[in-house]
Amino acid sequence: MITSAADINSTNVRNYTRLAWERLNLAVSSVLAPGRAVDRAARLFATPPRFAHSAPERALLASGRGFVVKSPEGRIAAWRFGERDRPAVILTHGWGGRGAQLRAFVPALVEAGYQAVLFDHTGHGHSEGREASLIHFMKGLDAVVREVESGGREVAGIVGHSLGAAAATAWLNRARREMRAVLIAPPTSLERYSGYFARRLGITESIRRAMQQRFERRFGHRWEEFELPQSVADVMACALVIHDAGDRDVAAASGLALARAWKGARFLLTRGLGHRRILRDPSVVADAVDFLADRVQFAPPPRRGERSAYLAPAPLV
Repeated sequence: MITSAADINSTNVRNYTRLAWERLNLAVSSVLAPGRAVDRAARLFATPPRFAHSAPERALLASGRGFVVKSPEGRIAAWRFGERDRPAVILTHGWGGRGAQLRAFVPALVEAGYQAVLFDHTGHGHSEGREASLIHFMKGLDAVVREVESGGREVAGIVGHSLGAAAATAWLNRARREMRAVLIAPPTSLERYSGYFARRLGITESIRRAMQQRFERRFGHRWEEFELPQSVADVMACALVIHDAGDRDVAAASGLALARAWKGARFLLTRGLGHRRILRDPSVVADAVDFLADRVQFAPPPRRGERSAYLAPAPLV
């Protein structure tokens, strides 16, 4: 467990050393043993990093009511905040994250009259499993929603970050649910991300393509099904997409493309928050809760060739 700055620095050194070793290993095996390279690349692609919870995250979890959700991939650790008879908002984190990263939303949601439910996806945090994918994230979200609804409680909305936002979008597309969703820094293309992954590890396009085909056969879904701008035309949920202009992990153009493709979606561009600090920004939290409660009318995404009219909610008219 990471407990100090020295531990963090040591972990970073190990990560960089491992990355250099994996690049060398894959470069050699791509030439001498392509099948082995595909195996290794697929294993790395589906293995999320696990990070220790920070002190504020541990304090939040201790204040909630923990419960376990059974999913096809194993037991999922989850926590409730607020009265159980209230409508629920599900919080879904991103790749390599954990539910407590969205802790800033919890008190605001409870104060607004909701029950906040957060959880750790398969292979993350306190949940079981060693691998994960968009499919795992979708199944985990579905299992948590079903568990909450089995107690007779309404799920009124979802707040998703990064891959958690992509999974929420894919789930809403299939579940045909009428609810409100706040999607923060959503990626829109598995194929583009796998290209980034391949470049980082020095994987050739032929190995990347073979890895993709392996995942498609295993899960029974073609990746093109999850190219989000092309797959949300019939989604029934109302969405607010929030993205930071300086996000270095997922470009803001990704969120903008999703908002433009999503019928009736609203779009909010932030500045200076990046990919993760955006989850702790009080204005972002307030905007998300205002949207979920339908208290503010936000601006639609700007059309191509236009600049966003607002960096804040549009005035009510």
